Amino acid sequence: MALTTVAVAAGGIDKTIANAVMAFGQTNVMLPLVNVQRLPLGSNIAQWSDETRITSSSVDAKTEGSDQSTIVSMTSATRTATLSHHVIRADIGDLAKRGSALDLVGMTGVKEGAAVGGKLDSDLIALIQSFSQTLAGAGTALALSHLFNGIRLLRAAGAPAPYNFIDGAKGIWGDKGLRSLLIQAGNTTTNTAVAHSLMGDKGAEMLNKGYVDSIGNIDIYFSNEVNEDIGSSADSAAGMFSAGAIGCAVPVEGFLGIEMERDASGRSTQYVGVGTWGEVEVKDLFGAYILHDVS
Repeated sequence: MALTTVAVAAGGIDKTIANAVMAFGQTNVMLPLVNVQRLPLGSNIAQWSDETRITSSSVDAKTEGSDQSTIVSMTSATRTATLSHHVIRADIGDLAKRGSALDLVGMTGVKEGAAVGGKLDSDLIALIQSFSQTLAGAGTALALSHLFNGIRLLRAAGAPAPYNFIDGAKGIWGDKGLRSLLIQAGNTTTNTAVAHSLMGDKGAEMLNKGYVDSIGNIDIYFSNEVNEDIGSSADSAAGMFSAGAIGCAVPVEGFLGIEMERDASGRSTQYVGVGTWGEVEVKDLFGAYILHDVS
């Protein structure tokens, strides 16, 4: 049992506070971006209808009085997500709690909450890899054309805006990430220094703020839960999607709860965090998988 004792808690606890707060702030990136159903008591299953789009080619020009003999079908598929538990447990010894000058219990709650929130993001982001529409590819560097081609695919599918692009740290700030597309590095020679070149306002925004909120009306998001080593080949599993592409079921009473249980004979307290949700891909063509090189 991984009990937090005096030896474990001593020394580095104060250093984890800022990291825990930052981790908490970086979690739950995906939840506001997907289609969420909040299930009341008495139901553990959420359903979405994946309606088949009827295009203009199904509409025929007819003369007055002529009958329309072609019949279209109102077809759809059901997508289902079932609630399940995602659990984390930390045990804190009495002496560790007593001897800590900091709020060890409060920190445990923050850390567990951040970890569960990260797991929720991880589960939702993993669905991006199942999108049948793909752009770039293993070993291919990200380009702005991939983002605009993502817009093309989603618009062709009738996906409603806004469109969201999510990537990891290397995909945003790395040498082959968005940063390199907006800011071209300067260089020096024996005689001349060449300054950074910027892609207009967005390049200046990236250089000054270290981030851009949108490109081409695509909202840009970052998450540490994006896998940036697909196939152990330093490729990032980024993606673009409309909210209807992914569904997430959460209980109406909330997706995170933390309970404590006293172990008197062991002189410790268990802190059990439980996240409750279910996730499913709803509309495949409302998303695009953008696998790209970040080596």
